[in-house]
Amino acid sequence: MTITFLIAEITVEPGWAVGAVPIDDPTLGRDLLHDVNGRPWVPGSALAGSLRAHLRQHDTRHGTNLDTTLMGSRPPAHRGDTTDPSPLWILGTRFTPDPGSDTSTEVVGQTAIDRHRGAARANSLRYSRTVAAGGTLTAYLRHDGPLTDDQLHALAAWQPAIGRDRTTGGGQARLRVLRYGSIDPTTPDGMRTWLAHTGPALVEAVATHPITPASPPARPWLEADLHIVDALLVGDPRPTGAATARARGNQPFVPGSAWKGLFRSRAEYILRSRYGPDAACGQQPGCGTCPTCDLFGHQGQRGRLAFRDSPIVDAQCPPARTHVAIDRVTGGARDGLLYETAPVTAGRLRLRIDALTDVPTWAHAAVEHVLRDLHDGLIGLGSRTTRGMGTLRLDTPPTPDPVTVPDLEPTPHPQGRA
Repeated sequence: MTITFLIAEITVEPGWAVGAVPIDDPTLGRDLLHDVNGRPWVPGSALAGSLRAHLRQHDTRHGTNLDTTLMGSRPPAHRGDTTDPSPLWILGTRFTPDPGSDTSTEVVGQTAIDRHRGAARANSLRYSRTVAAGGTLTAYLRHDGPLTDDQLHALAAWQPAIGRDRTTGGGQARLRVLRYGSIDPTTPDGMRTWLAHTGPALVEAVATHPITPASPPARPWLEADLHIVDALLVGDPRPTGAATARARGNQPFVPGSAWKGLFRSRAEYILRSRYGPDAACGQQPGCGTCPTCDLFGHQGQRGRLAFRDSPIVDAQCPPARTHVAIDRVTGGARDGLLYETAPVTAGRLRLRIDALTDVPTWAHAAVEHVLRDLHDGLIGLGSRTTRGMGTLRLDTPPTPDPVTVPDLEPTPHPQGRA
């Protein structure tokens, strides 16, 4: 009886989260799963779906059936159908933060934007907890029986995804190395190893043969370098204190959710300008049928594009600015409305968009039009864009082609005979 053990060492970027229902904090909309020691935890089920999706794509490209061979039968269509269990077990995981960091978490705020007013939608503010540290996620796997070289290399080509918020920069991960090894507990040597080790130590004692993924990291679907012209403030909603920019490790950054909201809103405007008011979604949760819902996602389907977080390098963050509201009747300062903001006044950042699945051809032109509008100052990023903030310039502004959505193009009328 041969048992194959595997260890997948996965590099995880900061800002990931495997969610749980918050219990102790009523102000928190989404919490994290933790182990018994209070450390962020990734259950095997959070990786199994990503691995099965990878094997399914491999089967489509190469005409194999690794999806069901390694991961067992798919859910039965009828109650009486027989199924085969998965011979590949995900035994557990362990997260190790990068040197010099810990497993600290951060609570971030997020609000929806009203599609008609262009401002924050009432009662849409929610808070989520994420892991502020990157590091290595070690996953321990077991396969009942030997694995062929083709199966091992298919597993080594896996590009895992960790947790939620895939389309807004969360869960970015990469398989760094896959180690494997086999043991036969019915032999004296195998039994000796089996009895001398337990838990992760057993897997580490057996899985000693490394496979380095041959495929390079996925190339971005689109990248653009920008610099801040005046001031930029994409911050967490704070109940008190100055409005400060989102930061991780003392470095300000633009979260992927801010990029996605901007691009979706402007793409909807472009399609409505091109094809009429009904061409793009006007419902807050998403209609689920228009082109922008198909591209950016809705409640029933994940979007096709993933917007990465954008760290701001060479950032200049001067002391907070003081503002006060003006009374529209007296023309003087209004009592009780003194507030402060601390924007980033200079710096450079890179926008990166990845494709999670096939992207329609019209999307690239639409995204380039949004970038061009941002470069030309027609739209801004972040808060207070109507007061001179949020202006960005591209190092290389695009010259996009016209946006042509085949499903929205008018049907040509057949020409009559002369």
